[in-house]
Amino acid sequence: MMLISFNFVLNDALHQKVHASGQQFVKHVYELNLSPSINNEVLAALAKSEGFVLEVPKPAENFRHLVNIEREVFSYKTLSLSLYHYPAWVTQSYLFILLNLIILGAAGWSYRWWGLLNVSRRITPKNTMIQPTKTIKQNKIRLIKQVKKCELSSLYGVNRASHSLFLLIECDFDKKTDKEAIFKVLITRKLTEFKDVSVKILNSSYLAVTLPHIPTPELDSYVEKLHQSVFLLCQNYQKSMTHKNIKIGACDYRLGADKIAVYQLAKSALMLSQNSSVQHSHRLALNYCQEKPLSSKQVIENIKKNKFILFFQPLFELSSGEILEHEALIRVRYSQLGLLAARYFINQVYSNQDALILDKAVITQVKKLMLSESSALTVSVNLHPKNWFNNVFWEWLPSQIAELKLSAKLQFEISETEFFTHRESITNALDVIKKNRSQIVIDNVKSSEKVAVLTDYNQVCGLKLSCELIHLLNEKTQNQRQIKKIVEAANLLNLPVYAVGVETQKELFTLAKLGVVGAQGFYFSEPLQEFTQAVFN
Repeated sequence: MMLISFNFVLNDALHQKVHASGQQFVKHVYELNLSPSINNEVLAALAKSEGFVLEVPKPAENFRHLVNIEREVFSYKTLSLSLYHYPAWVTQSYLFILLNLIILGAAGWSYRWWGLLNVSRRITPKNTMIQPTKTIKQNKIRLIKQVKKCELSSLYGVNRASHSLFLLIECDFDKKTDKEAIFKVLITRKLTEFKDVSVKILNSSYLAVTLPHIPTPELDSYVEKLHQSVFLLCQNYQKSMTHKNIKIGACDYRLGADKIAVYQLAKSALMLSQNSSVQHSHRLALNYCQEKPLSSKQVIENIKKNKFILFFQPLFELSSGEILEHEALIRVRYSQLGLLAARYFINQVYSNQDALILDKAVITQVKKLMLSESSALTVSVNLHPKNWFNNVFWEWLPSQIAELKLSAKLQFEISETEFFTHRESITNALDVIKKNRSQIVIDNVKSSEKVAVLTDYNQVCGLKLSCELIHLLNEKTQNQRQIKKIVEAANLLNLPVYAVGVETQKELFTLAKLGVVGAQGFYFSEPLQEFTQAVFN
């Protein structure tokens, strides 16, 4: 009886949905100013796209005893249209079947569980003397878990005090809707633990949200949760919405903090999100002053004063766990900001001379470290784009390579876009690399379209996949298909394919199945100051 009632309720709900769709269709026809008598073909096509027809279809006459075509009249202002449609239980039959199977399965499971529960109740009196012992053990286990959690928090320096979180959200949204009211309702429903949530529109473009009293270990989880909630809300209004259309910049702070500094940090975090195609939300703490990034002049001055350090990201072979090479990563020291990664300053405008100073410093330091290491090494350096066209750099480089041991190798990385766009202009650089028995790795590879061109360039020794393809790999089957195509194209040229930015074991297993030879990322190791510190997990 309950199952029959459920099906009636479901059918009624779906019928209401069809009715609302028909009403919206008539409104749309009225706004388009279509005449039913003149634009009959256009009207029929529009009606068909919404699941309606203007006339009873002929096949339905043969089955009129089984399925009755429903007729409804929809009106909007001065326009009325008579439309036909199949019953909801016909068009949505798959939904009825699925939900009925779920209900029947749940009922069967509940009946079985209830039977087991009755059996256990009958046995319980026989075991009354054992039960207290079980309770004591459970309490001891729970206490130990709590102690370990506290020790872990203190080990990583986690402050158990709460911070407030200020977020700037940028999303493409219909300007006619009241974003402030809609998002206020969303956040209040999704984050029920907060009573004093503030939601405001700033400059008609950003949405400012303040969440008070968040435990510091959970700050990032709340940023991610809010990003997902905003995405789902926007997708309800715009089906074409993707995660990359929503960018969030966040700043956490304590009570009494300078509001201007908090806003500037949140805006700086938002800029980092806007400039990233992979990470759509960033959070900066108030004590981390990122709103004033280093200028190109400051970077070069600090490099001249040797205020930089090199880290090395190991690349592991998946089959053996051996380290294939190390990628050199520069970190520039700054008195107020500490060590800054290259992504914070590398995209700024540099002169040819400044770019030359930057890469000369990196290669000179790499050479010193390689000469001091007894084992055979391969180090990969990502050159500044301007140096690929700078003949002065390629006249200087051969002498540096000649000083290396024969067992040590220095290779260079260039992005897929730069290589295929300017390969005719970097002929001199390619000749120098070939003459000195060095090699090239094509970085940031996104598709297999141009891989075949590499058959004419024996300097190329491998391909590194774009981070965009690795991010959310297991959820995006399209990315998996793209990686498989790249691997198949590279195999024809006997070129290995490597993955970067690997963070989970699931990603690693999927990449291995797709034929990727090696990988690097935080799943294996953080960037290291010494070559010999890396251990394969």
